[in-house]
Amino acid sequence: MSGNVGLTTVYTGDIGNVVWTTDKVRISTGDNPVQIMIRTSGKPNSNDDQMFNTGDPGSGSLPIIPSNSSMDMYVGVGNKLTIIGGNSTAMVIGTASSGNAGVYQN
Repeated sequence: MSGNVGLTTVYTGDIGNVVWTTDKVRISTGDNPVQIMIRTSGKPNSNDDQMFNTGDPGSGSLPIIPSNSSMDMYVGVGNKLTIIGGNSTAMVIGTASSGNAGVYQN
């Protein structure tokens, strides 16, 4: 689920493959930790299943954000964000242009 807080987009709970519109995200957790997955935009390698935050998509090792904490992390414009674990918020932060030098753009 997403909504706007002022002019900022905020997603709550589990989200799956949300195309990110800025370079960064601020994730805040509640009583449980969450796992984060970032997938590339599909170009230039044409493989949108490639997880770039683990270095090895087959490893099954996903970054975990502990309960009752907050973390800012790089997503990259056009890449896809998944959060598993619920009870969290993901706020769009950064800009649409500061992080897209290495990310495919149509």
